[in-house]
Amino acid sequence: MDMDWNLEYGELAKDTEFVNKYESLKQNLIELEHVLEKLLPLRAQYDKMCLPAQIELDLFLAFTLNSLHWVQLRVEGVDPTTHPIKDELQRIKTVMVKWQEVKDKEKRPTVDLEAAKRFVRSGLYDPYRAIGQSANKKIKFNDEDMDE
Repeated sequence: MDMDWNLEYGELAKDTEFVNKYESLKQNLIELEHVLEKLLPLRAQYDKMCLPAQIELDLFLAFTLNSLHWVQLRVEGVDPTTHPIKDELQRIKTVMVKWQEVKDKEKRPTVDLEAAKRFVRSGLYDPYRAIGQSANKKIKFNDEDMDE
């Protein structure tokens, strides 16, 4: 993929804002090129990958390619916010958020329902325990208690 990134700016060399923006874009594209050089060979092993790895690779590549299209439109002077690419990028972002929720759900601690029931049961007021009798015996009142 190695591309010749050396550009002679000509008359634009004096425009430092343009040169700085171009150099920044160039550096970002070079970094992206290195990442893609590492990831694209994974396509040959795609069928052997586990489903989560396939999903993450698909999302990464879809987002990357659509983002590059966005950049291309900007370079060509087209407003990408009025182009269908905006909706496609939003759709991919939505799927990425859903995928993150699925991954986070697996990390959440689970509740031991039986232990929770015991905690609740032990924390509730038990009128039988309050008077010192077991729950399976009826409360006996003596005649003196009834007169009061």
